[in-house]
Amino acid sequence: MLSKSKSLTRLFMFQKYVGILCILVALPIFFFDTHNNMLLLLGLFILFTAPGKYEDERSVSLKTSSLYFSFILSYVFKLLTAHLSLPFNLTDVNHFMILVFSLSLLLYYIRFYSFK
Repeated sequence: MLSKSKSLTRLFMFQKYVGILCILVALPIFFFDTHNNMLLLLGLFILFTAPGKYEDERSVSLKTSSLYFSFILSYVFKLLTAHLSLPFNLTDVNHFMILVFSLSLLLYYIRFYSFK
């Protein structure tokens, strides 16, 4: 029983690398074809849900609050781009979710490593 939990823990430690690999593969595809973005969304989601080496209450709280804050910022950005005459819009749901997950990862890592 203990060996199964260790192997599952080891499997989840590779989750971060799978997310980074998906993002690195999907970024050139996303820039050339903006309609093909599910791999980028999947990579950002995998990277966001990947556990750290030391998962404690602080890191979980930072992840959830970063997700809340990035959702609010992304929605404000979506509303501003819809009502202002800017050359780009967040009309696709996948683009909105890519913005949410990328902002939440950025906020999480900035807050996690700068305020120890």
